[in-house]
Amino acid sequence: MSEEQKSKAMADIFRESFDIKKGIKEAYQKASRQALNREQKIKTIFEDVFHRQPTRKEFTTITNQFSQRYQQSMNTCPLFQCSNMIKELRRQVKFIFLLSLENTREVKAIAKHCRVARYFDEILGGPKSKVENLQHILNKYNFQSAEVIYIGDAHSDVIASKKVKIKVVLLGKKHTYEKLKEDLEADFRFSSLCDLPKDLFSSHKK
Repeated sequence: MSEEQKSKAMADIFRESFDIKKGIKEAYQKASRQALNREQKIKTIFEDVFHRQPTRKEFTTITNQFSQRYQQSMNTCPLFQCSNMIKELRRQVKFIFLLSLENTREVKAIAKHCRVARYFDEILGGPKSKVENLQHILNKYNFQSAEVIYIGDAHSDVIASKKVKIKVVLLGKKHTYEKLKEDLEADFRFSSLCDLPKDLFSSHKK
């Protein structure tokens, strides 16, 4: 589920549940650029649009509805169409991890449903941030930053990787991501996971 799809889903939830028709999509996109997890994004949207924190009922309603939409979208396995490349990465490197800003339980369930969970040493998500999860990996496995490459397709992925000083591969079509690559100084850019060169991780072989 892309950030654009997520922002539209969030806007739809606010419109259907609270009859709020303006400002949500833009507020979500702004929050996304800060590499926030789902819970933090919802609170940021309320601060930007309503200038207050959400009530517990509001927070629960939005979280549950977004969770349902996220899982429905991801159950078609759109991010795992290049499963052969995931297998190839597993063969080339000693460790491979799946990180997300979405709820950890949901991400694990989707990875299992899409039959790729077995390729990952750990699957990590919210409520922890990507920076926290990356730092966890570096510390737990005693990695040096130079030994790790992060692959992502969002603004938040580049930000998180730079905060922990690891190289990042940015996925996305040229017309969408060329300026983002330039602005954020992504180390590599490819159209999709399927387009990764097989020798990219040659220095990380077992």
